[in-house]
Amino acid sequence: MARRTNLPAPPGMAADGAGLERLEGPEAAARLYALAGAEEEGRGLLLHGADLSGEALDGLTLAGCVLEDCRLTGAGLRRAAFTDCLLRRCDLSGAQWYDGSLLRCRWEGVKALGCSLSGAGIRDFACDGCRLDGLRLDGAGLESVRLAGSSLTGANLTGLRWNRLLLEEVDLSGASVTGTSLRGLDLRRCRIDGLTAGETLRELRGAIVDPIQAAGLARLLGLDIR
Repeated sequence: MARRTNLPAPPGMAADGAGLERLEGPEAAARLYALAGAEEEGRGLLLHGADLSGEALDGLTLAGCVLEDCRLTGAGLRRAAFTDCLLRRCDLSGAQWYDGSLLRCRWEGVKALGCSLSGAGIRDFACDGCRLDGLRLDGAGLESVRLAGSSLTGANLTGLRWNRLLLEEVDLSGASVTGTSLRGLDLRRCRIDGLTAGETLRELRGAIVDPIQAAGLARLLGLDIR
């Protein structure tokens, strides 16, 4: 487990979006839609209040952008690639973002219930205060990732590959980790009630837990703790 100092910092941009081209509402939505359709990279944009619910944005590529209060529920984001981007209070619930890429990005207060990031490549990524219940990360690859104060209840984490993953106050209740090794992962600041794994529970071997969590996991093994 890496120390926090080795994990990602926010994208290198001003918190107020200074120096970025600001687009609001329908204008912001139109720009995103046009970029996806033309297969062009959007760079240096501050996009606020765009509503692209259910739209096809496959292959959307953004770099050095900020998205605030944008609605992308049920959007098609297959193979979309975001680099050095900040998403703040956006709604990605039900979005299909599989085989996508997130590099040096940060999510703050994002809602992504049932969003699919299956097979995605996620590196140098930070997520704070997000609702990610039912998130699909099956087959995804995570490297240098920090999740804090977020909920991933019922998330699909099967076949997940990770390196340098930090979890702080994360709710993993009911998440599935079948086929994902948790060896060396510190879960002591997580809620893991109802965590599910394969029949042999080999995924749980070597995970770092506290005594209370250990008692709960022991019950999965059929042990009678008195």
